[in-house]
Amino acid sequence: MKKIALICATLATFFFLACGTTPDVSLSPVAALNKQLERASLEGFEYKSSEVPSWRYDAWAKASAPVVQQVLAKVPDGYVLQVTGHADSSGPEHPVGNKPGNIKISTDRASAVHSSLRKSGVTSDKLTFKGVGSSQPLAGVRGDDSKQRRVSFVVVPK
Repeated sequence: MKKIALICATLATFFFLACGTTPDVSLSPVAALNKQLERASLEGFEYKSSEVPSWRYDAWAKASAPVVQQVLAKVPDGYVLQVTGHADSSGPEHPVGNKPGNIKISTDRASAVHSSLRKSGVTSDKLTFKGVGSSQPLAGVRGDDSKQRRVSFVVVPK
């Protein structure tokens, strides 16, 4: 009887441990790819500008473009590698009068980097772009700081 009680207690312990375990999301293929892309951001955009000085792009391309290209080759079906444009919190998100708005500016930034990647040979139907304005600020950085004016990369569902 003691053996049966011990076996039941052991099985119950394993059952509760198994049910209480949360799967590690960081092990998913997409999360692993996004982890690689975390440091591939391209900064240095002037206020209200989508133009990246060539010297800044060239330096970025040497360090980060190979990472982007490697990740692009591993993007699973049903996903795309999105070039994401960002803006600081200065100015309106949407057009007001003669101000184009942060969404347009950030979309133009993402498009410019997307085009530059394509011109340098990084081509795929899984490469896309999107501007998000100031809706995804860097943590710990003031909203109007120039570091918010950047382009980042993320693998997202198609």
